[in-house]
This record gives sequence, C-alpha cells and structure tokens, in this order.
Amino acid sequence: METQVKFIDYSRDYKRFKKQYDAAWDRINNTGQLILRDDVEEFEKRLAKYVGTKYAVALSSGTDAILLAIKALKLEGQRIALPSHTFKATCGAVINAGCIPLVLDINEGSSCKNQIVVHIAGELSPVPSPEGFNVIEDACQALGAVKNPTSDAQCWSFYPAKILGCKGDAGALTTNRKDVYEFVKEYRNHYKNDNAGFGGNHRMDNLQAALLNVKIQHIDEILARRKEIAEKYLKELKGLVGLPNNTPGRVWQDFVVRCKDKHERECLYHFLQSSGVKSMRNEYFFSPEYPKPPIAKQYEAETLRIPCSENHTDKEIEYVIKCIKNFYATRDT
Repeated sequence: METQVKFIDYSRDYKRFKKQYDAAWDRINNTGQLILRDDVEEFEKRLAKYVGTKYAVALSSGTDAILLAIKALKLEGQRIALPSHTFKATCGAVINAGCIPLVLDINEGSSCKNQIVVHIAGELSPVPSPEGFNVIEDACQALGAVKNPTSDAQCWSFYPAKILGCKGDAGALTTNRKDVYEFVKEYRNHYKNDNAGFGGNHRMDNLQAALLNVKIQHIDEILARRKEIAEKYLKELKGLVGLPNNTPGRVWQDFVVRCKDKHERECLYHFLQSSGVKSMRNEYFFSPEYPKPPIAKQYEAETLRIPCSENHTDKEIEYVIKCIKNFYATRDT
C-alpha cells in the first residue's frame, strides 16, 4: 500500500522554514563562510544558553561528542559503564576512545567511577553526582529535557531525525568545565593553531550551524507539538499496548509502544506497513563482543517506534491510532 504516514517527512521541515533556510544558504555561498565561522559561534552561544551551561562546542556528530568527551576527561584505557538500551554509537565511542565498555542491563546499577548516562527517546535517566565520578550524558535524544546539568559533559546530536535536526550530520558538546571546553574546541580542528598534539576533524560546517540557528529559535513549539501528539497516543492507546513513561521533564524524541512479545511486535509492524504507516523497530544491535543483556534484549524485541514528529498532522496521528486499534480489534476476534 502507498505510504500515508511517513515516520519522518524531511521535506516538511524544509517547507516550514524554507524562506529562512534559503536565505542562510544564499548568504553562506555569497560570503564564502563555510567552516567554523560566525554561524557556528552563534549556534554555540544559543545552545549553551538553552541548555544552561557555560560552554558549547559545535561538532560533526553526537558520536564524536561522546568520543571527545572521553578524551577530554582522559579516560583512555579505563572501564566505562553504560546502559545496554542505547544506540550502538554510545558503546562504539567508548571502544574507539580506547576504553573498556561495561554494558549494564536495564535498571542495573554500577559503582564504576566512569559512567555514560543515556537519556533514551527523550526520557531522563538518573545522573550520579559528579563527586567521585566522571559522568558524561548522552543526551542525543533529549534536547529540551537536560537543563542546567551538573555532569562533566553533555553530548548532542542534530542528525536529521533528531528533535533539532539539520540537513546532514552535526552534533555538539556542552559543559561547565573550562578544561573540557578548551580541549574539545582545539582537538576538533587538529590543534591547528598550536603544536599541542594531533587532534582530528570533528567540525560542524557553517551551513548546518546556520540552519540550526533558524530552527533552535522554534524549539519550544517543536517540543510542544511532539508532546501534544504523545499525549494523544497515551490517551487513545491505553490498554492496547505498553506505553512509555510520561515522566516530568521528558521530551518526545520517539514514542515507543511495547507489545506482549516479539511475534506480536512483528505482526503490528507489518500490519502498519500494509496500512501505509511507517514505523521503526526499536532494536539497537551491538556487536557480538558486547552482547545485549537479557532484559534489554527482550525489551527491544517487543517495542516499536511510531510516528511522532512535530510535522505530522492531526489527521495522520488519528490514522495511526485507528490502525493500531484495528490491529488489536482483529486479534481479539
């Protein structure tokens, strides 16, 4: 069946901000400001103010933000605890930084002094006190939820599917620590201006920053619309599927429903597909060297992400709800 509801419609984002996006593109081409220029600095100021930190460094991706946070804290060769229910980039950054991942199951704690806390799908996870710990927050799915943080560093993604998505790859690191800020700012650009060492290319290009400067001015209305959609799902799907926690302060990067088992999840996925609704399986696979623990593996096998972006219409969301209700009505007969 022809798609009636996309999981995300990127063209709508462009149409929504077309005038401002086109103006930014023309200005950058006409001025030749391409890499680490005024728009990048402007976005760093806007992001730090929004999150509530002293510093922000614009980077090439959220993955790079985690990698550079680890390097800035000088954790190479050490163990770092992280949750298993996260995208593989979190674990990959730990490995690529020369560290040893300690993969925790859902609700499993750890006394490891180095920790990455992940706010998955926009729901806040507990953050240990930084006293006695090195704490990095993977907030790539939680812009708007993490405010005035006390951890050593917070990592952000602006991949197109994120709450604040751009038109390519981009990310950032925020922090209140001057030493972390200065390290990441120089390392991202090869230590180009001094001989301190060899860094890497982890820069955000000026075009992405310019587009993000347009969009971040609308972040509150973006979050409000996603919340409105989520609350409609919470009301209309109650009793049919397992629903996410509507905890205070969370944002809605994704709306994740849970079926009774993997078979039902697969049936629902294909039913929605045949009805013209695009959904996404909620499984984040790790490599065999670091397998998912059992509770996380089961949870991911039973869950599905359904459309929940600010650009979906009420009519589309009502159609998704109708399809899910039809699926369970058919199964009950």
